[in-house]
Amino acid sequence: MKCYFFGTFNPIHLGHIEIAKRVKEKGGFLDVIFVPCFIPPHKSSDLETYNNRLKMAQIALGKKNVSDIERKLKAPSYTYQTAQELYKQNNNQKINFIIGYDQFFKIESWKNPDILKKTLNFIVIPRKFQNGQIITDKALDYLKNKGFSFEVYNIGLLDISSNQIREFIKNNKDISQLTTKEVTEYIENNRLYSFLPERKPV
Repeated sequence: MKCYFFGTFNPIHLGHIEIAKRVKEKGGFLDVIFVPCFIPPHKSSDLETYNNRLKMAQIALGKKNVSDIERKLKAPSYTYQTAQELYKQNNNQKINFIIGYDQFFKIESWKNPDILKKTLNFIVIPRKFQNGQIITDKALDYLKNKGFSFEVYNIGLLDISSNQIREFIKNNKDISQLTTKEVTEYIENNRLYSFLPERKPV
């Protein structure tokens, strides 16, 4: 049984990798497959190219653990489209989908939530909102009554974000403790995110 981890991975970091590791262990999954977003519906100005984000994920995880399925689907890359395709590939059985608490709370605002409800079993990872609060049991009960299937995995999270890495690079700081050695070298060699050769200590 597989589990899927969608995201821009801009870039992939140790926090992503640790989530996958802990989900795999807790859920007894054979594999956690990363699915980099091809063209996000709301593209940010500092989003690296798809090829570079895909390559970084592949060198961090191995090609067999990264899917380029979204490259083959209609753009922009809405989650429901990818979920539908994976659902078909899985003999019309729900696929396991990693999602943060904060995003799961807003799942009804995503495009075509009824398709998501039909095709996905959500693996919900607790994550604090900016105000320090987390999603409540009442909210979970609401989504359960709405027909969403999910499990909550109380696993610890590393305090790392892709935005933090990009900010470190822009400020000429070392990122080697935030992502893998191979990804760090790829960013340096390809001068991604306005990388500068000389780095300041953190």
